[in-house]
This record gives sequence, C-alpha cells and structure tokens, in this order.
Amino acid sequence: MNNIFEDSRIRPELQTGLKAINFVNPTEVQKKVIPALLSEENVVVQAATGSGKTHAYLIPIFNQIDVTADYVQAVITAPSRELADQLYQVAKTLRKASGLPLTIAHLAGGTDRERQISRLQAKRPQLIIATPGRLLDFVEKKIFPIDQVKTFVIDEADMTLDMGFLADIDKVASRLPKQVLFAAFSATIPVKLANFLRKYMAHPEEIIIDNPAVISPTIKNDLLDVGSKSKKQVLYQLLTLGQPYLALVFANTKQKVDEITSFLQAQNLKVAKIHGGITERERKRTLRQVEQGQFQYVVASDLAARGLDIDGVSLVINYEIPRDLEFVIHRIGRTGRNGLPGHAITLMREEEMPSIEQLENLGIKFDFVELKNGQLQARKHHHYRENRQAKQGKLDTRLVGYVRKEKRKRKPGYKKKIQRAIQEDNRKKRKLEQRHEIRKAKRLRKRKREQGR
Repeated sequence: MNNIFEDSRIRPELQTGLKAINFVNPTEVQKKVIPALLSEENVVVQAATGSGKTHAYLIPIFNQIDVTADYVQAVITAPSRELADQLYQVAKTLRKASGLPLTIAHLAGGTDRERQISRLQAKRPQLIIATPGRLLDFVEKKIFPIDQVKTFVIDEADMTLDMGFLADIDKVASRLPKQVLFAAFSATIPVKLANFLRKYMAHPEEIIIDNPAVISPTIKNDLLDVGSKSKKQVLYQLLTLGQPYLALVFANTKQKVDEITSFLQAQNLKVAKIHGGITERERKRTLRQVEQGQFQYVVASDLAARGLDIDGVSLVINYEIPRDLEFVIHRIGRTGRNGLPGHAITLMREEEMPSIEQLENLGIKFDFVELKNGQLQARKHHHYRENRQAKQGKLDTRLVGYVRKEKRKRKPGYKKKIQRAIQEDNRKKRKLEQRHEIRKAKRLRKRKREQGR
C-alpha cells in the first residue's frame, strides 16, 4: 500500500474527507501508526511535535466508531486545556469533512462543569477528548460509563508525566475493559513513563520516528553569550532588532515572567504574559488578543511551550535555560512551523556552558552569535578558545602566577619546580578528562538503554 489514506480498511467517507482537507501524502508517523491501529495493535509512539501524530490516531478512531451505538467508544487525553481544545477542533474538522455523524465531547477543567454534565446527559458522546483531571472526575461520579471503550489514547504522554497527571490516567485506565486498545504518543519516553506504559501494554508496537534534526531545518537556532551585560537590556535589543511578527519569550517561573513583562512594558512595548498563575478567563482573553494581532510580544512559562499552539510565531527567545533541558526543544518548536522560517535565540552566561553542551549532546545544534553594532553577527564556536589553549599547552592562571613568582625569585632549582608543577597539573587534567569521558560514556549507554525500552 503506497498511500495509507487509500487503505481499503478505511471507510470511503473518511477517505473522501481526508482528500477534502488536502490530506494526500501521509507523514512518516501516519504511515507507521495508522496500519498498526487498524490492525488493533497497542502502540507507543515517539514522535516530535508537528509530525502529524494527531491524525495518526484520529483516523483509526473515526474508522472504528459505530455511529449507530449510543455509548463512549474512544477516549483521548491531553494534559492541558489548550491541547484538549486543539484536538477537539481538529476532530470536528475531520468529522465535518467526512460527514460521519459521530458525537464528540470536549471535557476540560476550568470550564463550566454543570453545563458539561447537562450536555453529556442530553446526548451521549461516542468520542471523548478530555484533560486527565476532568475525565477522572466524571468517571468516578459515573457521569458516563467507560466499560465499552475500544480505544484509549494518551497524547503528549511525557507532558502528562511532567505535570503530575499520570496518577489520574492510572485511575481511569484501571476501569477500562481488558481488551481496550492502548496508544501513547510522546516526544520523549522517560523511564517513569516507560514503566507506567508497561503496566497496560505488555508487548506494544514501539514506533520511533527518527528526527535527526531535533530542531526543524526551517529554524535559525542561535546562542548568545550575554557576558556581563544586563540580560533584560539584551532582550530588549533583540526584540526590537528586526520587528518580529510575533515573539515568544520563555522564562522558568511565574515570578520571572511577571518581572520580564513589567520591564518590557516600561520600555513601551505592548506585551502579553501567559503562565499558570493567571485566571482561566484572563488566559482565554489574552490568547484571543494574541490571535487578533493585538500583541507583538508574549512572555510565557514552560506550560505555554507544551500547552499552546500560537500561530505566526517568528521569534522565540529562551531568556533562561530550563531546568528540564528537553523543554528547550518544545520552546524552540513554537516557531518555524508548517514549513515557515523561524528564529530562536538562547541567552546564556559562561557558567551555563555545561547545560549547553548537554543540549548539544541531545542533538540540538546552535549557531554562535554576538550583538555588534545593533546586529547579530557570527562568532567563533564556544569550544574554539579552550581547544586553541589546549593545543598551545597554555597554563591555567594559577600556574601562570606561579611561574611569574618563581621567575622573580630566581632561586636555584626554580625551573625544576616549575616543570614538576606543570607535569602534576597535566596529570590532574588528564585524570579529570578520563573521568569526564567515562561519565559521558555512561550517560550515552543509559540513554540508549532507555530509548531501547
């Protein structure tokens, strides 16, 4: 089968609907996942954001739902309200295009619970798209039964883990029928997540979509060492450098988001902020205003990096390097979407070089730049100086001082003392390098083992 969308197992209405929304050439994840789910195989899928995974599970779900049966047949969970709403909108689009008369319910925390209950009682949904907390609430209160669910999908499973929702998923999954088809989709598969998934899937089909370019090739990914400069001033310069269509600035905490927002507003920039501390009403209003083009700059916490899909982001700035380094991938992935060009800049200081090296080990490639004369210009790779010094056998500052001091004293035997000091220093350096290589090899082996699970 050259084109999985034309698979004879897929309903003709669904095939027609896919053509209507210009789904002609399947992505790699769709080529591998759709046949597996059509064959009713449990799957664990590791694929990057934007790989087409949403339709990879929606198409088989739509295909297997009995539109004449008035009960819940499939459940999809998403870890945030925004992601659940995005999935709901995509599902509605596919339903409209295909003309299939199936009913879909969108259940999320932060929305009117009683209204949701009344809608469910008025018309029983066949597909539920929900956040873990609201789903568990309704299942425990027996608002609807899940004993006839055929397919259960956990989307953004690693984010579900990060946000502490696996316990809710566990309580729901334990009430599902034994023969239910499980599918989990995730950008990464941490050990804790892998252990959890094994509880419900004994021998799943593991599908890993290789993504050698961790960062999309449409994104220019820069690294800027701010040195002793004010980080806020550097940020202001970058934001006003080329007048981005829409710029996203990421910080690690709500407090830092507030601080950056206040600073930029004081510079007369119209800035919106999004983090977990604002009310649901304020969040929705802000997003609506951003979509309407009322803001050119948005400062956000990592929740926004994984939970929001804002169109038209042309610039992403990592004001801080996140504690969980993999968040950098999700932050940068907010720009350069749908084949459009994007630009990402990560701000760092010298003491953060170990984190940058870890990011490079994850496969993230940076272009090293500096701010000169109001422009971003290429600079030497951050390893250049230390490599050059190593080749030249340059002494560290402590030994340089020792040499100068001994030269001034000019006591007998000072040359031998210096040579011994240099030899001892070189011995220590070699020992440290060996330790570093051993630790690096251990980390690589551990990562390979985790990926192989």
